[in-house]
Amino acid sequence: MSVIDNAKTHFENLGVQSIEVPEWKDEHGKPTIIYWNPINLYEKNVLFKKSSNLTDVSILADILVMKALDKDGNKIFTPENKLTLMYKVDSDVVARIANAI
Repeated sequence: MSVIDNAKTHFENLGVQSIEVPEWKDEHGKPTIIYWNPINLYEKNVLFKKSSNLTDVSILADILVMKALDKDGNKIFTPENKLTLMYKVDSDVVARIANAI
């Protein structure tokens, strides 16, 4: 197998990942679980282009909008949720999730 085949196989085997968010409890008091597929370079490029510079922390909200999924693989957030994530959600929680992704 070639190196590129090994690299592709590695990426494919990463599979769906998840993080438990205890601060965001559901109606039963259970932590929210956010899922995502591994980020690729194309997606990173899209994110970096949205940011005027790499110190622009709004990219953290963009990551959640782009990648956060529910257990069924549906997007959790819409682009319209970005401002809410930036102004009305605990920034430490958003940062922890975005960094995991």
